Amino acid sequence: MILSLASKDKAQAMNKSRGIFSILTQPQEVISFVGDVTAAADSDKASLGFYPDSVYLEYALKGNIFVAITELGKQRLYAGHVLFDLRQPRAKVLQVFVDPGHRRLGIAESLISELKIYLSNLQYLSIEARVAEDMTESNSFWERQNFNVQRLDDGGASRGKRRRKILVRNHELASPQLFGPSGIDVKNPLGFSFLSGTEKPIYLLDMNVLFDLGPRRHRRSDVANLFRAERMQACSLAISSEILEELKRNCPDGKTDPMQDFASILPTYSGPPDDELSELIADLAELVFPDRSQRNALTVNDTSDLKHLATAIFHRLNGLVSSDMSILRAAPSLRTQYGLDVLSPTAFSLQDTHSVDVTTFGSEQDRVLTLSAVEPHDESEARSLLSRSKIGHSQQLNEWAAVDLHGGPCRRFVVRSDGDVVGYITWHQKVGQTSIDALMAIDEKSPTATDCVRLMLSKLSEDVAHNQVVLVRLGFPAQQYQIRQEAISIGFTAGGNNQAQLHKIVLRSVVTQVNWEQTRASLMANCGVRLPSVAPAFRSINQHIEIHAADGNRTHLSLHGLESLLAPGLFCLPGRGGVITPVRRQFSEHLLRHLPQGSLLPQARVQLYQQRHYLSHPKNRTKFSTGQLIFFYESQNHGGLGALVAVGRVVRAYLQDRSVMGHSELDRSVFDIDQLDTIGRTETRTVTVFDNLNVLPAHVSGDTLREIGCGTPVKLLSTQTITSEQVERILARVYNS
Repeated sequence: MILSLASKDKAQAMNKSRGIFSILTQPQEVISFVGDVTAAADSDKASLGFYPDSVYLEYALKGNIFVAITELGKQRLYAGHVLFDLRQPRAKVLQVFVDPGHRRLGIAESLISELKIYLSNLQYLSIEARVAEDMTESNSFWERQNFNVQRLDDGGASRGKRRRKILVRNHELASPQLFGPSGIDVKNPLGFSFLSGTEKPIYLLDMNVLFDLGPRRHRRSDVANLFRAERMQACSLAISSEILEELKRNCPDGKTDPMQDFASILPTYSGPPDDELSELIADLAELVFPDRSQRNALTVNDTSDLKHLATAIFHRLNGLVSSDMSILRAAPSLRTQYGLDVLSPTAFSLQDTHSVDVTTFGSEQDRVLTLSAVEPHDESEARSLLSRSKIGHSQQLNEWAAVDLHGGPCRRFVVRSDGDVVGYITWHQKVGQTSIDALMAIDEKSPTATDCVRLMLSKLSEDVAHNQVVLVRLGFPAQQYQIRQEAISIGFTAGGNNQAQLHKIVLRSVVTQVNWEQTRASLMANCGVRLPSVAPAFRSINQHIEIHAADGNRTHLSLHGLESLLAPGLFCLPGRGGVITPVRRQFSEHLLRHLPQGSLLPQARVQLYQQRHYLSHPKNRTKFSTGQLIFFYESQNHGGLGALVAVGRVVRAYLQDRSVMGHSELDRSVFDIDQLDTIGRTETRTVTVFDNLNVLPAHVSGDTLREIGCGTPVKLLSTQTITSEQVERILARVYNS
């Protein structure tokens, strides 16, 4: 079979230079090219391995070689091949090779695509490919073909160096299967399912919570916010049958109780069978009322409270909402032993009172974007924006909190440009802050639309406190691709087939051996993702780490990929080095935003970007390498702290002539073209791209750095590399470990 590979335009261009490319799959056609395949494979044995000449003929006869050819007139020339092995129900790619004169034309991709189609028709389930971990370009190719790392194997020594690690990659074919595919792919590497993740928690209400709805009760506002949370679909509320029985017991004969009528509206869970109820109450009494339980002096109300707990545990509900201090004090034990969250109504109210106004530069120097909490006068414009985004009125009220004059368990922000609302974002205040469900919409016609998305995503990330792990779910109008594009660029991934819903794990922490187990437990509890039990040693930023994804499947991600998905998290694995680089106070304030007090002035555009640029002298180029931890030292000049204040990750570093520096370099830095002389008068600059910025919760002074062996304050005014041991000692001082 011959399959054309090129589009019409590309085919015309190829026809003029190297001919039209085709793939041969039939043995009778491939056999005539076996000599070319053998010679090509022998030309790069280090990458392709060694096979006897007879193997190529044998595989060609079996149909296990596809050959790409170019046709020039009547002449057919070898351009590349794929060699594979078949062991039902799985296949293995043994070699992929493209002739150097025909590379970067999509031939390798076309060979693999043809192989996928061929194997799917034969009902094969998957294809395996083995690639050395240090072959960066090859691994990038296989990732683009949706071959995910399944495991790591030990390989042979590489040119006298240490033994290589082999990434065993696997691609699941779209063929009928007894068991469905894992769901893990390039778009969803952590195996998330948006639908399962958004299942609403069910909380059982205690009697005292219902009564706190009454007028002049001091907890009334908190309970009202609890019911607003249900209205916004953040949770579901229910009662136990014991509440209805208790209300009946306390209602005088011949009287009506409005609370009884109200309670009957809520879903009702019956208590467990008598034998199981008695056993549960006996165990729960020791946790909740230990003193009275030992004295066998439980009151009627005590027993009623225990029945509520027993009902929630029996039906495996998420939690119980109660104002009873005895039950709340027992909350940790109830969570540990029964997996039941006991919450106060105050957990559903916003607790912080800090200013939420943020101002930053927009898409052009004369435009300013302003993000602020929604006020009553903003709501009309916000609803108009949502309507233009094709969001129905009922959705605006019930899901998007477009009208919420009384406050409640939602954060709501608008972004204005030139006085007009160009963006709206809302998210539910989650109990325990283990997840955030956010909804975002923008005015796509605004020239500031992209920056508006960046600003709102930045604000969303800021809601995650230091040392927290939070799963963020982001929904948006299906047609607003700019939101999707920007969100994916900072680590959001797809979940399921809904193109208007994305996930991201926000890990706001620097992970070390000391807090590895704590981070591992939080990731598992909050996101369903499990790290290895022990922190692996650092080999390179491209080393692969075994994880178990949210759907339970085992997979492997590169360290760079894992940090990007969990941004701004950083993994300080044993053996990972770093670099300390200085920054002046006048620039650090905008580049790092590390000061606790906010600024009333418009913020720099650089804060809209996750990837930022640090500009320095050209001699520093060799000191920065991809994957290094970059520590920022704020010098003492002009009121600086004289200490390390933040840490990030080096993405890459390159030299750039001053004459060609434009928005692509300067927008992500704190400089404009007239300020470049402050870092020297050379014609070139080192541009260091960094991301995953973490402001250090405690500063590391110059005196401490001198003790660690990082040099005097004068030496710290120039960029210098530091060892992995020094990195560990710095972080130990920061986190008091």
